[in-house]
Amino acid sequence: MPLAFLAPAFLLGLAALAVPVLLHLVQRERKRVVPFPSLMFLERLPYRSVRRRRLRHLALLLLRCLALVLLAAAFARPLLLRSAAAPRLAGGAREVVLLLDRSYSMGYAGRWAAARAAASRVLSGLAPGDHVSLVVFDAGAALAVPPTTDAAPVRAVLDTLRVGWQRTRYAPALKLAADILGASRLERREAVLISDFQKIGRDAADPVRLPPGARLTPLQVGAGPAPNVSVTGVTFRREPVPGAERVTATARLTNAGAAPVRDLAVTLQLDGRDVETRRVTLAPSAATVVTFAPVILAHPDTRGSVRVAPDALPADDAYRFVLAPGQALPVLVLDGGSGGRSLYLERALSFSEPPGFRVSRQELARFRAADLEGAAVVVLDDAPFPGGEAGRRLRDWVARGGGLLVLLGDASRPDGIPGIPASAIGPSTDAGGPDGLALGRLEYGHPILEPFAAPGAGTFADARFYRRRPIAPGDSGAVLARFEDGVAALVERRYARGRVLLWGSSFDAGWSDFPLKPVFLPFVQQLVRYASAWTPAPVAATVGQVIDPTVARQPIDARTDGAPNGSGARAAGGADLPAGRGDLTVIAPSGARTRLSPGAGAPALALGEAGFYELRDGDARPARVIAANPDLAESDLSALDPQELAAAVTTPAATARPALEPDLTPAERDARQRVWWYLLAGAFALFATETFVSNRLSRGGGVEA
Repeated sequence: MPLAFLAPAFLLGLAALAVPVLLHLVQRERKRVVPFPSLMFLERLPYRSVRRRRLRHLALLLLRCLALVLLAAAFARPLLLRSAAAPRLAGGAREVVLLLDRSYSMGYAGRWAAARAAASRVLSGLAPGDHVSLVVFDAGAALAVPPTTDAAPVRAVLDTLRVGWQRTRYAPALKLAADILGASRLERREAVLISDFQKIGRDAADPVRLPPGARLTPLQVGAGPAPNVSVTGVTFRREPVPGAERVTATARLTNAGAAPVRDLAVTLQLDGRDVETRRVTLAPSAATVVTFAPVILAHPDTRGSVRVAPDALPADDAYRFVLAPGQALPVLVLDGGSGGRSLYLERALSFSEPPGFRVSRQELARFRAADLEGAAVVVLDDAPFPGGEAGRRLRDWVARGGGLLVLLGDASRPDGIPGIPASAIGPSTDAGGPDGLALGRLEYGHPILEPFAAPGAGTFADARFYRRRPIAPGDSGAVLARFEDGVAALVERRYARGRVLLWGSSFDAGWSDFPLKPVFLPFVQQLVRYASAWTPAPVAATVGQVIDPTVARQPIDARTDGAPNGSGARAAGGADLPAGRGDLTVIAPSGARTRLSPGAGAPALALGEAGFYELRDGDARPARVIAANPDLAESDLSALDPQELAAAVTTPAATARPALEPDLTPAERDARQRVWWYLLAGAFALFATETFVSNRLSRGGGVEA
């Protein structure tokens, strides 16, 4: 227990110890009057002080010296720097933190029952006075029972626990255990980790160590080979048909076992009905795909799943999804009335992989604001920006997040384009003489051109441009491509929440041979997708995600205040959300209900179960369905060495340096201890005792000082 002083300069007062010693060594002249009849016969001699040869009255001397020592020490303000281990109570009582893994891999072939039995054995082994707490964990950790000397509450909670749906992570549980053990005053501290010890649960980038002297006792359940078949995902090929959509589902299966799986039944379900069952054979430690016959989707929120016959780990035996028709990206093309100029644009968008594009063309003279309904991007193809009310609504539509692609031809006018000054666009001119100009510099780091950066992904070098409209990008414009003479060819500008893209030439074959080159088709598709800033809704989410169920996934409608499709948003393959901002009721797969209030900010929905979440509006009408699947990384049942994990998180007590009291300044420690009060009181008590003893000795004539 180290000792320090708040004011060590007062220790110089110990030099005063020399005073009582000198007083005891030096004899003073006595002033005693002796009656004598006559002094005439006496010789007068001077009085001399004689230094004594030895000390007398040692007890009195020690009292005086000790009083001075205590007085100097009291003014120096001593501090006792207790280590972290000092305040712990002595004895055999233990602080036990029970860490119980409830990730979904613990549902494999009796592992959960074995884990609960192991926890019960730990509780039965507790001695009177032992403290125990219960922490349950998967991707996160929670303190189910705080430290207690009564094991009954822990047993009661154990009886109610069930396996969860999330993956394993040891770090949160070990951090919580370290906090509990670090705050304990007991000398013996231990964390007991009950798990199947999957390798994926250990995060090397997030090291955790228990307090010095605390130990980790691993209890492994389910050791040994763990064969398992999983449905790891489903992809879809979509084909439009009149009034509906044809969908072909392909499922991917994996076999993690060392033995083949023969005649495995794989079933496609839609809205709870078995549509088709295929039988496959899976080789050891291999994967395969199963493609089902096409089905017709005619309504949104079609709930589907691909399932295999149940095995030892049922959590990953199904992959759930929600499908809706009409996921193609809607594009509105406005031209000056000559449909031939848009021929190459429309052809490029029609030859695309599903879900692809849904292109509608309208003459500029007949354009109305209602034509913007359902559009994700508007292409102004060699046409002036519309005027009047239609132009104002189009400008507002872009400001709320719409995408505008302007192909500059002879009929284009520089005025009216959102965010683009009229002086930024020059008149059409010939480019480079008979041989034309090529594109000289492209920003391959931009999302539009990034897919073409790899070798063999397409080249722009052999395209020749014979006419163009020069663009002055200004300070706020980003130049994505230039002609070889340095003039901007593709410029992006932001307008409020929307995007405006200017292409300094036409997509007509009379202006360039670019539409005839192989790179034209993927470039146009990438250009339109980026301009829209819209992606098809995902068919499923992952357990553990936190999502906003009102996030817009559909194009912006000009008739509403930024509400997609005039009525809300579509996400995760679901139907449109209600236009109002009232409360939403979420019904979880287990039947539990949660109320979300969008008016209080962005509502957050935590996906804690696998299955289908149903969202209903304030009128209890179905608004949307979300499919959630467990994190398939947990399906990897490979185990790590429990002793290796225990050694990595513990520090032996013999090599650990005792930590001083945390976060306390010397003045704060002095205020807590008040040692100087006791020293000062002892000094005054000794002075009082010294006075009493000195007076007694003086009366007896035995003391001179």
